[in-house]
Amino acid sequence: MSSNIIEDLVVQSQNGNAEAFGELYSLFSKDMYRFAVYYTGSRFLAEDAVSDAALSAFEKIGQLKKKSAFRPWLFSILFNCCKKQQKEKALSLQRVELSEAGEIPKDGGYEKSELKMLLSSLDESEREILLLSFIGGYSSGEIGEMLSMKSGSVRSKKNRTVSKLREMMR
Repeated sequence: MSSNIIEDLVVQSQNGNAEAFGELYSLFSKDMYRFAVYYTGSRFLAEDAVSDAALSAFEKIGQLKKKSAFRPWLFSILFNCCKKQQKEKALSLQRVELSEAGEIPKDGGYEKSELKMLLSSLDESEREILLLSFIGGYSSGEIGEMLSMKSGSVRSKKNRTVSKLREMMR
């Protein structure tokens, strides 16, 4: 969908049109959910995070100054909601997820449970940078702004983390 249409929907949403916001949400909901699942490692936490992010974005849409920045703005809200969900509920839900791990189908040569284990073995900042980059599609500069880091530091950490994952997969 073109950026002009998205910007128009943002303006309509800022003017109180809930249907326009619903259209915006439907455009990005699948990407939001995918990001949240990879970040939290849990379908349940991801669903809660996406719901919280959508509600928060709807409430704060009037604060968005740059209409063309809707997607990064939405994902930064989602990013914060994921962090919150993970901190609040991760311990109890991880036990449930581990008991269901055998039911997860194969995906690209690695089971999803193995991918979750690889991601969970990374420290929080490594996981955040990888997910924001590969799932969220953000540039090093955008990630740097979100995480209060220099873009060069983001690139270095991303490269080291990718190398670390490659080594773990051997």
